[in-house]
Amino acid sequence: MNIPNYINNIKTILIITGLCFIVNSVLAQSSNTEYFMSTSFSKTSLNPAKRPEKGYIGIPGFTNINLDYKTNTFNLDHFLFPGVGEGGKTGWFLNENVSYDDFMKNIASQNYLGANIDYTVLGVGFYVKDLFLSLDLSARINGSVNMPKDFFDFVKTGFATGDSGEKNYNLSNISANANAFAQLGIGASYPFLDHSLVLGAKVKVLFGIAHADFNLDNMRIQINDNLWQASTQASGNILIPNIHVGCDENNKVNSFDSEGSFSPTINGTGLGLDLGATYTPEGTKLTISAAVTDIGFISWDKNKMTYMATNPHEVIVTGNHIISIDESYDLYKDLGDAFNDAVAFYPSAASKTTTGLGAKLNWGVEYLLAKDKLNIGFLNNIYYNPVKTISEFTVAGAYRLFGGVEAGLSYSFVHSNFQTVGFALNLGSCFYIASDYVFPHVNSWFIPTTSQGLNVQLGLAVPIGKKHKKNG
Repeated sequence: MNIPNYINNIKTILIITGLCFIVNSVLAQSSNTEYFMSTSFSKTSLNPAKRPEKGYIGIPGFTNINLDYKTNTFNLDHFLFPGVGEGGKTGWFLNENVSYDDFMKNIASQNYLGANIDYTVLGVGFYVKDLFLSLDLSARINGSVNMPKDFFDFVKTGFATGDSGEKNYNLSNISANANAFAQLGIGASYPFLDHSLVLGAKVKVLFGIAHADFNLDNMRIQINDNLWQASTQASGNILIPNIHVGCDENNKVNSFDSEGSFSPTINGTGLGLDLGATYTPEGTKLTISAAVTDIGFISWDKNKMTYMATNPHEVIVTGNHIISIDESYDLYKDLGDAFNDAVAFYPSAASKTTTGLGAKLNWGVEYLLAKDKLNIGFLNNIYYNPVKTISEFTVAGAYRLFGGVEAGLSYSFVHSNFQTVGFALNLGSCFYIASDYVFPHVNSWFIPTTSQGLNVQLGLAVPIGKKHKKNG
């Protein structure tokens, strides 16, 4: 039995979430493995005091390309179960042969996914005596999604056929957000204390292009054999060029329509700052480094932003609530049909919208060996976001093979149950490729199934000037 079309605008939630993924689906700005390589110029994005041994001119359009994502639970192996489907095929977690405990044991109290694209269109760095200067123009896209544990509990059991008794779900704190912006970065670093201490900074001028944000601040659902009761409070805002938000005759948000091809325009401005330092005690080959990056914000044009919110109220539905779901049924349609009145968005008053960049703390220790050809070290990255602080530990080494050819290897601990190997290869200081999460298990469509993190970075640049004294 299908419930009448009581709660259809959870589709709006899914559309906004989908838009966030569209914007960011193509979190670090540089591979951690690159951090320990003397020939790398991209490591300055992790610490502006980490200077390359030579200046460089990036190849336009190929200077630096970095794709990255991290999650604690959103990997396919937590949602697909071998042998439970028809004929022994792999089945979706909703399959009746997948027990509640087998599925929920992989779900955390808060389940997040963060993704980032950093595309440096053009970059240049050069030495003026001991002063190192850099200039780069980049396009950046980042976003995140968070789902509480009760959301998956509700999806797994809320529509269960033949289940009885009262069920209560708290779906609060569901969120999705994404930002797209251009960045003009100007960096400088200089050695002090007879080259033992290097201080660096980068100022970033930011130009906002697109923004989407959704927050389900409160949603509680009570279900028993003959009653549904739901209360919600949600809000969202969206500013994407050429996307128009439509409303029905009751002024309820019901569509997101495209108006022609995407044409980037400046819809916000902001500033960012990176600060870093390295210290090499005199007479040693030990270097200690630390930096705080992406301190900053973007202020969006509220006159171009569409703001929406629910009208706080309670929905009560009586009658048989049971909905039969099998793997051929569209889950999102069920959710949409199930929650129309409870989650209905209406245009709301404009307000000032400011988003942070997501600050990061990076600190490390490294040591030179084998006539300065081998550099081994430890790096800790801490990513701050509204949902959860992510701490990543990396142990790495880089070996100078000959000339400007250098290879790196790393081992990272991202979560207590996720460790991975990374690599990097720099060819003559002009081409490099790196990844901190390699050799993931993939399915027949080459989609990683077990990884809780994945990144790849590559770039092309022409080295300029003479080899500079190592001091950072």
